[in-house]
Amino acid sequence: MKRIARIGIVLLAACGLCLLRIALVLLGTLVYLLLLPGVIAMKRDYPHADRVFLWCALLGWTGAFWIAALVFVLTRRANAMPANAGHRPSMATGDGAVVFTKRGRDC
Repeated sequence: MKRIARIGIVLLAACGLCLLRIALVLLGTLVYLLLLPGVIAMKRDYPHADRVFLWCALLGWTGAFWIAALVFVLTRRANAMPANAGHRPSMATGDGAVVFTKRGRDC
């Protein structure tokens, strides 16, 4: 009788560990989905991607905010050109200061 009890305890422990592993995988998946708009914003190089990520972490569980953040991230476009695009450095002043001049026909 003791042998059957030991087998039952071992099987119960194995089932418990399997359920724990499944629960941890599901929890990790849910956390990733909760933070998905922030991850997308970071991948698209948004200027304020950290704020989207933080707001998703704090209020994403509400559902409405998560949908709003996802729609915002998928419809907005990141700045295609950096702030100083179209400018080249020039040392024309002679005092060591870098002066930016605009490329194009006006130079």
